[in-house]
Amino acid sequence: MEYINQFYGVVLALLASVLWSLNPPIIKKFGYGISSIALNAMRAFMAMLFLVIIVIVYGFNVVFTPMGLLFILGSALIGPGIGDIMYIKSIRAVGAGRAITIGYTYVFVAQALAVVFLGEKITVGLVIGSFLALCGIYFVYLEGNDLEVSYRNLLMALIPAIAWGIGSVVNKYALFYADPISLGFIRAIVLSLVLLPFSSREIKKGVKSRRIVLVALVTGGLGYGIGIPLFLKAVDIVGVSVTVLATTLTPVLGRILSVVIAKEKIDLKGIIGTSLVILGIVIGVQ
Repeated sequence: MEYINQFYGVVLALLASVLWSLNPPIIKKFGYGISSIALNAMRAFMAMLFLVIIVIVYGFNVVFTPMGLLFILGSALIGPGIGDIMYIKSIRAVGAGRAITIGYTYVFVAQALAVVFLGEKITVGLVIGSFLALCGIYFVYLEGNDLEVSYRNLLMALIPAIAWGIGSVVNKYALFYADPISLGFIRAIVLSLVLLPFSSREIKKGVKSRRIVLVALVTGGLGYGIGIPLFLKAVDIVGVSVTVLATTLTPVLGRILSVVIAKEKIDLKGIIGTSLVILGIVIGVQ
């Protein structure tokens, strides 16, 4: 029974990874002409429309306590809020393939925080994996194409990794107070309400564009509305470490789709860098 649950959790995480791998190339190719904050607000709103139907069917299960609300709000604002806004910015600044490769080093941030807050142990694999991933980021930084990557843009691409890593641990605590679907629904509502005052003018412009609406629908409705609850359910079933290991499929597919959809170029340094990051992540979460 335990093996079946483990397998089920990994499958859910892999499905989330497939959905998330679509986001960077689609945002890069079609998400121009609107601010990162406004686009993220629209994505959250689309997710809310998806999830409200699911919540009506399966119910809304949340335990409202001061500590629970703190973790739930943190779950909404840190990862999907700060992390995804900076992710969109980094996609536009350094390219979809680079952004997804660098961003997915969040696994190590999550692992380090898990040592402190969840009692997990530092392993030799984590140290080796971290070193390989950092080497990979440097190769990706050196990759030569039409986008010049400054140190500022490189740091921008690392912010999502930090935010997602923190958010992964916060998610674990938030799941003590809400089921994955209800938590995903609250996150979408909170994110929409928080971002709206900062981007109302841009949102009005965005809703007039069929292209932007479709981008928000695919990356928000599918990525947020379906992908995040799948991820949260996986965390709930198999824990943080196994779940983040499964999501390493995202940078692999994302890098490929960035070439296919966004027509980005990748040279030998990019291939080596991406491979080192993925290898480092796999070794690090063993």
